[in-house]
Order: sequence, then C-alpha cells, then structure tokens
Amino acid sequence: MQQQGKMWQRSGIITILTDFGQRDGYVAAMKGVILALYPTAQLVDLSHEVEPQNVDAGAFLLQAHFRYFPAGTVHVAVVDPGVGSARAALACEAGGHFFVAPDNGLLDFCLDFPDLQAVRLTKKEFWRETIASTFHGRDIFAPVAAHLAKGEAMRHLGEPFTLHKRLPGFECRIADKTLCGQVVYGDRFGNLISNISAPRLHEFAQGQPITIWLAEHLIGGLCQTYADVPPLSPLALIGSFGFLEIGLNLGNAQTRYAARPGAPITVRRGQLV
Repeated sequence: MQQQGKMWQRSGIITILTDFGQRDGYVAAMKGVILALYPTAQLVDLSHEVEPQNVDAGAFLLQAHFRYFPAGTVHVAVVDPGVGSARAALACEAGGHFFVAPDNGLLDFCLDFPDLQAVRLTKKEFWRETIASTFHGRDIFAPVAAHLAKGEAMRHLGEPFTLHKRLPGFECRIADKTLCGQVVYGDRFGNLISNISAPRLHEFAQGQPITIWLAEHLIGGLCQTYADVPPLSPLALIGSFGFLEIGLNLGNAQTRYAARPGAPITVRRGQLV
C-alpha cells in the first residue's frame, strides 16, 4: 500500500546511476545541470558502467547501494531504453530516501517500503526549458533531483502515481523442488551476482546441504570465502550485497563460463554423491 511519506530533512547528497559510461560527457552534462541549480550539492557517482539498456542491472545496483547513504539523500537513476516514449518519469520517496527515475523497473524495490509515495513528473517548471527527446537524464531527471535535494516537496513536482512492479524476472522462484534464479549483474572481478537473496536461499535449504548450478555447469556447495577453493576453481557464496553469487578464486567466472545477465542459476537440496 502506498502511503503519504514522512517529510525527511534533505542530506544535500545526490547519487547518480547511469549506463552512460564516462567517455562522452553525458554524466558531466547531468552534473552541470544539478550544480547550476544547487551549487553546494554533494554529488556521488554510484555507477556509470551499467551495461547499456540493462534495467535489471541498474535496479540491482540502486537497490544494493542506496541504503548506505544518509536519510534524505536523493538518488537519480537513468537506465532508460524507453526514453522519449510514453513511459512515465517518476519521483519516489521510500524508506527515508528520494528516487528520481523512469518508470521501467528501476524503482521496483520501493514497493517493499510501506511509506512509499510516488509522483509522475508533470510540472515542467522543474525541468530544463528545452527538452531533448533522447536525453531526459539531463533535461528532466537531473533538474528534478536538484530541486528535491534543495527541499522541494514531492507533491509540487507532479501528480500522484501508483507504482507497479515492472521486472517480474528479477524474482527467483521454486519449481520441481529447485530454487531457480538468474544472473543479474557481473562485477569487474567477473563475479556473477544472482537475484537469490540470502534469506530466500536459507529458507529453501531448510538446513540441508545444497548444490548450485550455473546453467549446465556444476559449481558445488556453498562456501564462506573465495579461499575455500583452490585457485581458478569455481565457488558459490553469499556476497557483500547479500545475494548468492558465483565466482572463480583468483579468476573471472564471467569469462570462464561466458555468462551474461539472465543466465540461469539453480539450487537443489542435497549433495551429489
């Protein structure tokens, strides 16, 4: 249920998450717009190396990292393959934080917060005067983030909006006594992070040993550290994000298995004999 949120004092921090990379100046343009409106804002780059148009990966990174910032922080996320289309542009308040992003699944996790409120960004006085149909990150999301960080009330930015889940594939499921998930993100070390959370995994295991597979590749049981297996051997563990991930000790699992986001990960109770 989406309720009226508490008025949180703004932290003055704005995080930015995109799939723009750093080569072309798109991120700099967003920062310039923000700083022109709010010169003392503290800008933090969450990541700009999300795989282009990979909304799942962007949603995962935003959900994994926003909680480390103070309450009242504004998080602007732009992984937007539908830019310029009829998809809504949103601002949300949830869990004491503010989020500005397209309505494409980046903010699905906000539905877990009972204090969620959302608005569709319709008040053009909070946008740049000229809007490019291909760069809403600069022309809509960046200025709205600046106004929010300065203390603008959510209700002034647009019309009330009911958020719906857009990424059903992000959830794991149980089928034929098997926990089925998928790779949602590969980090720079080649670790393959799944959508299987630690609580979900432990609930499924019921205290029994488990066997983990990446597609047709047997990974083995659950480890505690990378050093639990010999160098260049595969392993599965609960990573720092709190999700099951597959790695290669002193190696790159993403390269070894040619695995990309969406690759299936399955967990079965019991050990192989």
